This record gives sequence, C-alpha cells and structure tokens, in this order.
Amino acid sequence: MLSRAGLCTSGATAAAAAAARPAAPRLAGSGALRQALQFRGLRSAALAPAQLRALGLMRGSAAGRQAARVSAVAAPAEAQATPAPQKLHGFTLVEQQYVAEYDSQVVLYKHDKTGAQLMSVVNSDENKTFGVTFRTPVANSRGVPHILEHSVLCGSRKYPIKARGQAAWAAEPFVELMKGSLNTFLNAFTYPDRTCYPVASTNLQDFYNLVDVYLDAVFHPNCVEDPRIFAQEGWHYELDDKEVWPLTFKGVVFNEMKGVYSSPDAVNGRVTQSALFPNNTYVEDSGGDPVAIPELTFEEFK
Repeated sequence: MLSRAGLCTSGATAAAAAAARPAAPRLAGSGALRQALQFRGLRSAALAPAQLRALGLMRGSAAGRQAARVSAVAAPAEAQATPAPQKLHGFTLVEQQYVAEYDSQVVLYKHDKTGAQLMSVVNSDENKTFGVTFRTPVANSRGVPHILEHSVLCGSRKYPIKARGQAAWAAEPFVELMKGSLNTFLNAFTYPDRTCYPVASTNLQDFYNLVDVYLDAVFHPNCVEDPRIFAQEGWHYELDDKEVWPLTFKGVVFNEMKGVYSSPDAVNGRVTQSALFPNNTYVEDSGGDPVAIPELTFEEFK
C-alpha cells in the first residue's frame, strides 16, 4: 500500500494471509535459525514437506543446518510487484525496486512542484512508519533547527490544542499524542544537517492520525507567530528570586544543551567535528551552543 508521503510499511495484507496458512512443519536447527529463515522470507508454511526435505530443512536431516544457513539469505519467490503508477497526487515516479534483503518493495517519487522526494517501503511488517525529513544546514550555533524541532510540536493551525489566551505550555499536541495515541514510536531528531520527525503505530487509523498531526505541525506551526513558544522552547530570562540577581537564562533547548556541554565526551565530539570540517556547516552546532543560544531573536527564528 502506498503512503501519502514519507516512509511507510504496511502489514495488513500479510497478517490476513498468515491467518489462513497451515501450521508450519518443524524445521531443523535452533530457534534462532528458524527466526532467520522466517525473517528472510523462507516461511516454512509456504513449502511442502517434500520441498523441505529436498532443501535438507526437516528436523533430523544431517545437512539441515548447512542448507538452512545458505537458504536463509535467498530472496523469497514472490519478488514481483505490480508496477507503481507513473503519476500520483502531484508526484512522478522516479524508481521502483525490490530489496530482497528486507523482502520489501520500494518506490521513490518526486513532487512535481517542490522537488520533495517521497519513498514508500512496503513489506509484511505490521508496524507502520512515517517520517518527514528536512534539510537544515546552519550558519551559526544558535540552535535554530533544534529549537524549531521542539517548537513545531507545540501546536499548529489544525491542532492548536490550547485555547486562546492560555499559556503556550497549557497543552501540546506532542504531549497529548504521547498520552492518548497507540503509537509505537513518536519523536523528533536534529542532526547536523537535517531534522527528522518520525512516527509509528500498528493501528492503521491511529497511524493516519499521527501522520496528519505531524504534517500539520511541520507545515503550519503556530511557533512562527507566537513568541511565547519560542521563549518556552528556546530561551528566556527568569528570576528565581526577586532578591537574588542577576537574571538567569532558561528554556527547554537551552537547558538541554547545557546538559550536553557538561559531558566531556560530547564536547570532545563537537570540537573534533569542528576541526575536521572547518569550512562548512559542520563547524557549527545545529543543536545550539549554550553561549550562542541567547543571541537568537524571535525575528531571526521565525
């Protein structure tokens, strides 16, 4: 099944087919070996006992273990797929390929207007996965991609969550999804040159709900219009005690990166990367340097 965007897997058809299969004959070798055979697509229920004997895979066969190791890397017989549409929802087909190692049909599309790439991976895994990835190279270490990663999940045009006039932290779609959805994975990541927003669920309707929330979050976030979200997730001044000066810096990303920079290993990795790539984006810290983060303004951020 093709997803509307991103990377997805669908296992509904495979699950229905598995329910109708007869009990599998007992294979030679250990449980780990049987798992390897099933992972590679050599499902014992699809083979007759005579075929298994010919392959040396029935329990008691002296050649069973050796044959199983060789057969475990073979591609399943059902490698043919229906050709993907050349045009689909404003996307044009670039390439279609069967990846035997993962028993997956992979289709790559390109969006006609924006050039955005869409990859669909279809296999028997019941877990359905979706991800949106953006190129986010940086010119400084003020942490714009990292703060944006946090901020876009604080409400969007379709899913504002909080009522008008409430604090920016009153409720957030990400927090509500963590509490109320059937997700098997829900997160976001900032890399030195890209930002990823992945979700996953084994429930099809829940999967579509997660995709809808994340797509609206990354394309129509409230954070570009609400400076309170930037202050909450990026940085702000805070006075813990009116009798104690000076003001201190606080913020979700600011505090997170203070923790990162307190680790000698993290600092060593950061300095090493800067030394290896002194003339491109990797010399900067996309996550944000606690010294540079307070230099970021809302105007630059949005």
